[in-house]
Amino acid sequence: MPFGIFTYLITIFIFAGIAMLIEYIVCFRRLKKYIKVIGIILITGIIGTLIAESVALSWKIWVYSQNKTFGIYVFGAALETLIFTIFVGIAIASATLVWSDYEEQKSLSLKQLFGFKNPKVK
Repeated sequence: MPFGIFTYLITIFIFAGIAMLIEYIVCFRRLKKYIKVIGIILITGIIGTLIAESVALSWKIWVYSQNKTFGIYVFGAALETLIFTIFVGIAIASATLVWSDYEEQKSLSLKQLFGFKNPKVK
C-alpha cells in the first residue's frame, strides 16, 4: 500500500476498526450492560501486549518497517500495535458476550438478540 508511515494504521482502521464499528452499531443495546467486563478484558489485553511486544522487539523476534509505521513506542510496544489490540480486544470480547447471551437464551430470535425487539418475558 502506498500510504507511507500511515500504512499499518490505515490497515488497522479498515479491518479492525470497521468490524468493531459494525458490531457496536448492531449490538450496542445488548453490550451496554457489559461495559465494565469489556474494559477489564481490554486492560488485560493491553498489559499482555505491552509485555509481549516489548520483549519481542528488544530480542528482535520481529521488527516493524520504519517506512510503514510512525516509529512511536509506548512502554516498548508500537503505537499501532496498541491501537490494534484495543480494536480487536473490544471486538472479540463483545462478540463473545453477545454470543454468550444468545446461548443462554436460545429462545431469543437473532433480532431480539441484537436489540431490535424486546424479548418476551415468560
